[in-house]
Amino acid sequence: MTARPILLIEDEHALGTALAFLVRRMGHLPALVASGGAGLVALERDDYAAVVLDIGLPDMSGLEVLEKLRQVGDAVPVLVITAHATLDHAIHAQKSGATAYLTKPLDSRQFEQTLGAMLASGLPLAQAAPSAPETRAATLIGAAPCLRETFIGIARACAGDVPALITGPSGSGKTLTAAVIHAHGPRASQSLAFLACSRLENAAQFEGRGGGTIVLEEVTELAADLQTRLATWLANAPDGHPRLLATSAYDPREAVRDGCLREDLYYALTTLTIPLPPLRERSGDIPALSAFFVGVRGNATAPQLTAPVLAALQAYSWPGNVRELRHVLDYAATLSGGGPVFLSHLPQHVVAAAGSGAAVAAPGELEAAVGRWLDAELALPEGERPDYEGMLERVEAVMLRYLLEKHENKPTHLAAALRMHRATLRQKLRRAGLQRGEE
Repeated sequence: MTARPILLIEDEHALGTALAFLVRRMGHLPALVASGGAGLVALERDDYAAVVLDIGLPDMSGLEVLEKLRQVGDAVPVLVITAHATLDHAIHAQKSGATAYLTKPLDSRQFEQTLGAMLASGLPLAQAAPSAPETRAATLIGAAPCLRETFIGIARACAGDVPALITGPSGSGKTLTAAVIHAHGPRASQSLAFLACSRLENAAQFEGRGGGTIVLEEVTELAADLQTRLATWLANAPDGHPRLLATSAYDPREAVRDGCLREDLYYALTTLTIPLPPLRERSGDIPALSAFFVGVRGNATAPQLTAPVLAALQAYSWPGNVRELRHVLDYAATLSGGGPVFLSHLPQHVVAAAGSGAAVAAPGELEAAVGRWLDAELALPEGERPDYEGMLERVEAVMLRYLLEKHENKPTHLAAALRMHRATLRQKLRRAGLQRGEE
């Protein structure tokens, strides 16, 4: 095997060194730079077989670097990596011509397999989908670790035109996901139709449509004879046929086993499968989702959600998922009359969850929330950006405010619960602006 030069654009020294080691172990020659500008200079000066590109660079976004490369016609394969996977990042990377997309923490075996496949096949840049009008109506909110696979699947679906199956429990956002794929895909300027499979009566309802996108909702509820027609239609689809997206709350493998989904239709749909996790696995996204939902009610000023309310929302298990969250927030915002939303405005079963002690943090929830906040802080101008001690004080202030409310605003009770000297707690509360005078 011939050693080939690989450019690594990564500002985190430890990770860059580790990636260079993996590239050398594969028998290739790594070149490491720590900024987007240095990467562009290196690409102008030398030829590389592939580029490994981090999104979070100190001077510019890695996505800007990718766009600049493609604008000058450089077709070098690019593997994009990011610590904070978001839907916008995944779609932007795919549309800008990324060859592959991985999220941190990186799995060394997956990294080597992905880079090796890029080099072995001489993969050109991904074919970016034709530019579509931007839309703010169709979007998925969240950055929980369990959404990374979802975002990557959506980005792949936006870049192509193949059928896709969107799976997840009822209320998790399958219909919205289909709308996002259509809005960012190659057929964005054409029609989008949603067909409930339980009410479909004949094949003409999907066979007779031309162009655009059809979303078959709950495909396992499609009648057996229509499943046969659909599988045949997908295998022999004529030119100008609509793109097909399907949704299912039923695990497709179980559906095949139980006779609810034809095996040939299963294979036609599951080439690209996009899983949506239940809301209980992404409770760290609930504050952002809640702010969005109360903000789209059309009021001039969105109601404020108090800290105990957010705690209760995150403690509840949400069997109805995102749909149930939206209904609960609509109810609470109506009761609040546009003012702050208190626990008394929530349904009793949601309030009860906060005191049950049953809440369990989703894996990676704390890291995801802190990471989003730190990204925002570090993006501030140099003079406004807090130092490390300032960041710690802000985090401590949030903790103390929450804990003080939990203990009925009684510092003595809080000091006992925290096993902290009362004078030390009073000092911390004063520094956080939570205690005045002799209180």
